[in-house]
Amino acid sequence: MDHELSPTKQKILDCAAELFAHKGFTETTIRNIATAVGLHGSSIYNHFASKNDILQLMLDDYSLHNAQAYLDKDISSILQNDPSANGILSCMQLAFPEGRELYYLDVLYVLMQEQHRNEMVRQFMSEQFILRIELNIMTVIQELIKLGIIRQDTDADFWMKASSSIVYAFASRRMLGIGDNAPDFTGQSMYEALWSLYDLLLHTCSVS
Repeated sequence: MDHELSPTKQKILDCAAELFAHKGFTETTIRNIATAVGLHGSSIYNHFASKNDILQLMLDDYSLHNAQAYLDKDISSILQNDPSANGILSCMQLAFPEGRELYYLDVLYVLMQEQHRNEMVRQFMSEQFILRIELNIMTVIQELIKLGIIRQDTDADFWMKASSSIVYAFASRRMLGIGDNAPDFTGQSMYEALWSLYDLLLHTCSVS
């Protein structure tokens, strides 16, 4: 799909994400979405054939952004300027673009809520979401090795899985209403958990 969406399609995704997250995917109707966008109920079909099509584009948009973030940004420069746990977190934060945090947070809620009852979401979670988190940290680890900050024999797979496990665990807690830790790294407890993991990575696998 194209990286840029039309303003109307983007507004539909924004409104649908908020409704799906807070009202539920099944409970949200096309009319609910149209009203939130400011369209007549039937006019939304000029843009999407069904509610499932809206969800599919939402997932595609989420996945594309996460992939594009690591192509558009100079991860190497971030880590050269700040070869610390804070620098690694700055790289990981790219998955939540400035000004779009609430939208991607809502999409994440939808993923967590629907993963056990919606085949499309379940497939996305297994093939895209968890894999994307792991690929993001793998990219960071490869850059750290390339820059000579950590050793060549660093077990990237271990750190990659540990990172995705923390993100998934905190996202699940947020979805279940346990605690107040936002899965966009603004929640202090999640930030501290990831900071500790990446600080341990740097100390355990340091070249010095």
